[in-house]
Amino acid sequence: MWGDKKKGGLEENIRRSFLAICNYNDTLATGNNDRLAVTNLALSQLSGANRGIIGKWVEQHRDEVVSHNAKYGMGNKKDPTSTETYFNKGKDVERLLKLVSDNFLDGYPFLNTSE
Repeated sequence: MWGDKKKGGLEENIRRSFLAICNYNDTLATGNNDRLAVTNLALSQLSGANRGIIGKWVEQHRDEVVSHNAKYGMGNKKDPTSTETYFNKGKDVERLLKLVSDNFLDGYPFLNTSE
């Protein structure tokens, strides 16, 4: 499915990326410092989709995103329903995204932004 230009292909990549982050947080992450919040940027880097498509996907799956981020205390305490305020500040996001990609997406299509 990766790289598939068929209708719904990008949304499927985003869905798989979301599930990969959830699986990583639930199984491989050992604590809060290595858990990855589901953010538009993280989904973009994992799926290869642009942020416009991701924003629509996140809005359609708001409850799932909010629930997962809240599960590990990564939600916005003032407004937990606001997905726009989740962030991964202070974390080695590149390393965490690579772990997610390698372990749950067969290494593809993680976009390394440092190159």
